[in-house]
Amino acid sequence: MNDQWELLRGAGLARGFTGTWIESGDTDAVAALLGADLTSRQDCDLATAMTCYRPMAFTERAWIGPHSDGWTHALTISGPPPVTTRLTDAGLRFLQIRTVNAYVYDLLHGDGTTTGWATQRWYGEVIAEPGSMVEPYLREVGCPESPEVVRSGSWIVEPEHHGRVCLETYLFLTGRMSGRFIDHQWLSEKRALYTIPLPPAI
Repeated sequence: MNDQWELLRGAGLARGFTGTWIESGDTDAVAALLGADLTSRQDCDLATAMTCYRPMAFTERAWIGPHSDGWTHALTISGPPPVTTRLTDAGLRFLQIRTVNAYVYDLLHGDGTTTGWATQRWYGEVIAEPGSMVEPYLREVGCPESPEVVRSGSWIVEPEHHGRVCLETYLFLTGRMSGRFIDHQWLSEKRALYTIPLPPAI
């Protein structure tokens, strides 16, 4: 299996990305549920979409299209992560990975009824609520090999590659659940780039 994170980094996503895997083959419906302006649709490859790459921008854009049989993928190109509330309201399962620079957020997942988190422990282990939809796949991953304790003065700090280990686990989970891992072919496919209007400030 290819190193999925290295492929994403090679595509220019090192400063951060949000990937959302949604269990639905209806990509247009998924785009609408994520709040996309359907009139803004631009069919393009990832290289073209990346000309809009601004991880911290106030303009939200997502590159959305088929991922595998029965699954759609939404890659946030600029702006904040897409809001997933309407996915749950529609009864759709999803997983969402988010990174900013070297920081890896916990994995957000929804089973079509409720949402939850697969959370990180400091030594690279990922845990989930018993009975959650990701738990069987986490058992496949198992516990990472415990690194040597890293100390800074009298404090114990996270191992250097903690975030990377957790990210690889999250990418494994999304690949196993959706039936497809990110590879060169995935990166070369065309999907639809949409603008997602941000909600008005309260």
